Amino acid sequence: MDDGGTWRPPGPMHRASVLIREILVLNEVMEFIMRRQMDLNETDFQAMQHLLKQRSMSPGELAQALHLTAAAATTVIDRLVAKGHARRTPHPTDRRRWLISPSEDSIRRTMEKIMPMILEVDSKVRSYDDDGQRVIVDFLDSVVNSMNLRVAALEQESRQPPTHTSDS
Repeated sequence: MDDGGTWRPPGPMHRASVLIREILVLNEVMEFIMRRQMDLNETDFQAMQHLLKQRSMSPGELAQALHLTAAAATTVIDRLVAKGHARRTPHPTDRRRWLISPSEDSIRRTMEKIMPMILEVDSKVRSYDDDGQRVIVDFLDSVVNSMNLRVAALEQESRQPPTHTSDS
């Protein structure tokens, strides 16, 4: 921290670190555009991301993933179903339960939007020799690990009761 109480890095940031930050910002921009094109609010979009990754979730699992109550998750699911982004199907072994899955049309439309970028990145990585690819994967693994550790720390912080300081 500097004398004004502001956190500052110890020196200039490495270009790779600057690029990771740019990737994070661009991801936010892409999500905003996709939410608008899919006519989804942020919570509904997050729900779709979970459904696209898992392919099928119970309403309770989706509620937990979104940090929502069961009632709030039901509202999200209702909106997704009404807009054709998701569907409810009976659970294969428990007739009292339902599973929520992304609709085939929503999967197709999402993949049409992101696959060109994914294929470009994949092609670029494959253009490096095996050693270069190992370095890239090692670096990206470390970024993912660092982000997972930070997410876990932030989630732990959010579970702590807020501390109140007195100005008197």
